[in-house]
Amino acid sequence: MKRTSVVLLGIILMVNLSILGCTKKAASSQEAIAATQTMKTVDEKVNYLVGQANAFINSKEFDQAIQTAQYILSNLDKNSTAAQGIIEKAKAELTKAAQSAMQDVKSKLGSFGK
Repeated sequence: MKRTSVVLLGIILMVNLSILGCTKKAASSQEAIAATQTMKTVDEKVNYLVGQANAFINSKEFDQAIQTAQYILSNLDKNSTAAQGIIEKAKAELTKAAQSAMQDVKSKLGSFGK
């Protein structure tokens, strides 16, 4: 009985890892959202979309991450702290990128004509 429970738990773990861990990054937030239509539970959808949003952040596609997280908040789980955190992180990265670009422009303008 105990052995059967351990084997069953192992199988469940492997299935979850294969679904969540090996998921290919979607090309866009719309593609990620469309992929959730076949998922049965809200938790599955939220977990998948959080993973996709994080993948968008990792590939510096901050607008796609924000759109995905906003979809979670408006359609699946209005209290998702993961989605809220993704939006905050993506906005911070966008701000950092904009500041870096401004600094580059200032540097180039400062050396202009010298």
